[in-house]
Amino acid sequence: MTFEQLSYFIAIVENDTFFDAACEMNISQSSLSKQIMKLEKELDLTLFDRTTRSATLTQAGEFFYNESKQLIEHYKLTLENIKNFKSLHENKLHIAVLPIQTQYNLNALFNSFRKENPDIELQITEVEDDRLIEGISKNEYDLIIARETMFDKSQFKTYPLAKDELIVAISSEHKLSQRDKLTLDDIKNENFILMNPYTSIYKLCINKLKENNIDANIIRTARTESIIGSVAINEGISLIPKSNFEVFHQKNINTISLKPQIALSVVLAKHKKTASNIAIKEFIKFVDTITN
Repeated sequence: MTFEQLSYFIAIVENDTFFDAACEMNISQSSLSKQIMKLEKELDLTLFDRTTRSATLTQAGEFFYNESKQLIEHYKLTLENIKNFKSLHENKLHIAVLPIQTQYNLNALFNSFRKENPDIELQITEVEDDRLIEGISKNEYDLIIARETMFDKSQFKTYPLAKDELIVAISSEHKLSQRDKLTLDDIKNENFILMNPYTSIYKLCINKLKENNIDANIIRTARTESIIGSVAINEGISLIPKSNFEVFHQKNINTISLKPQIALSVVLAKHKKTASNIAIKEFIKFVDTITN
């Protein structure tokens, strides 16, 4: 007796005919009949009353149907439990991260973890903002490294990795370039060059401008290196993470902190529905050790 035969038997009962069951199970009707006959022979029971056109169960068939349902349910549960067991004891770890590895020295972090945990297979995937949240929600990644402003905190457990802030990047020739701090109201009439719309930074900037009732003149969006070049020639100003400017630093640009400060914390995050296997626990412990 096999679980495949049990599935065939249940399909016949629930479809009421051999023909419909064969269609559902993607098997020929003759092959299905042979499997049921083999099952009956092994059990030494007649499961169906073959004097009727429909698949009518005998008394023995009714008894066996209930037993079969329980066996199949237990089989499915066992497979699920095995899957969970393997996941909890898996020595593989898949982390998705924004394209911010250089800014926050994450490559060194990953390299140190690999050296301390050679038995754990660490896979790093760099993805853009929207794909990051979608991927971990679909259980494609074990952990993500992202900006804290990107996701619903009620669904994630987070661990701090790095601190950053949103700053004004402005040409050194601009009339406001010598200010120690700027408010959003101070720059409301400027031409803005912001990061691309798919980024969390762009969305954060738009939200902050709206909160301050500023209808900003956004002349274009671009990648950080392009923004820096445009700001340097005084084409416009930008709001970017301080760490981005430190990587793509260029002459003729001043950076000015905002008042009040707009923090950009970078965190390690685990979706609350994701089970914590050994590899996940070890990486979280590692991050806690180096950040505390």
